[in-house]
Amino acid sequence: MSKKTLGVGIAGTGWVAGAHIDNFKAIPGTRIVAVSSRELSRAQAKIAQHGLQHAIAYDDYAAMLKHPDLDIVVLCTPHPNHPDETVAAAKAGKHVVIEKPVAMNRPDLLRMVKAVQKAGVHTSVCFELRWIGLFQNIKALVKQGALGKLFYGESAYFHGIGPWYGQYHWNRLQKMGGDAFLTAGCHALDGLIWLMGSEVAEVQAIANTSADNPLKYEYDTNIASLLRFRDGAIGKCSVSIECRQPYHFPLVLQGDKGSVVDDKLSTLDHPGSAKIKRWATLPAAMPDSGDVNDHPYLGQLEYFVDCIRKGVRPHNDLASTAHVHEVMYAVQEAIRTGRTVKVPKTPGCTTLFG
Repeated sequence: MSKKTLGVGIAGTGWVAGAHIDNFKAIPGTRIVAVSSRELSRAQAKIAQHGLQHAIAYDDYAAMLKHPDLDIVVLCTPHPNHPDETVAAAKAGKHVVIEKPVAMNRPDLLRMVKAVQKAGVHTSVCFELRWIGLFQNIKALVKQGALGKLFYGESAYFHGIGPWYGQYHWNRLQKMGGDAFLTAGCHALDGLIWLMGSEVAEVQAIANTSADNPLKYEYDTNIASLLRFRDGAIGKCSVSIECRQPYHFPLVLQGDKGSVVDDKLSTLDHPGSAKIKRWATLPAAMPDSGDVNDHPYLGQLEYFVDCIRKGVRPHNDLASTAHVHEVMYAVQEAIRTGRTVKVPKTPGCTTLFG
């Protein structure tokens, strides 16, 4: 794309919208030109709060899509809104940044994929932890062969999401939150799949909620899933959004040449470390906060803008991360039926691992 400045429109005015606004303001060659909300006053307040001198407020998403300088739409709206908004943006020829989860069910996911592919626009799904220092370092080690052929992976998302959390009032509802993976644990699942470098072939899963359910969630808040990857590796991914503990995101990768446990590395490429049986430490930013202001959106969004300008497909686009959602829907079926469930391939989609 030859256009010097890319116009950005923000749909939604909640907590995460502020993080997107601040990060786009830091990216040269982009400008926030519009903010939309169901209430015009909220869009106006967001513009004033962030000093967006060139932005126009809208209370109609469809009207915002007609803004003459709009190139990129950022969906910071509640989960169930994402499918219709993505389809509308694609039909309007806009590139789309989609907060997770992109869709609450498979029919909506397929509808989105079809619309985006037909329009030929670029997409970026907000699995932004791919850009955190720890993940970047581990990905580099895997590519360098420091762990060898991976045969086991494990991740988890433990984050007690209660009334203090900005989205709690709607997030705990079945129709809005979906389940513990869709609303939060998807970060752990996406990170594991991306680092393992293989799609998931089949899953098993169980779930529960604490006996008294004091947080009044309408769906199970704790899920444990077993994964078999298409390349023969196995793994485990768990989530709890009612745990009573600080935010914790444990990660394990094991290969035939080495292992990573969180920020610790053991590899045959460092035989001295192996002999004295000590871990080497990977100096890197860790996934240790559920605060969106601490998430590495800047890396994700800079990469997306660069992909748009170069006409290159992002590794976290809808066609790639559709697979993560297919796994989550398979986990739901496995919980419901108590059976091993095969993960279908999304028609027309291929997964990139970056």
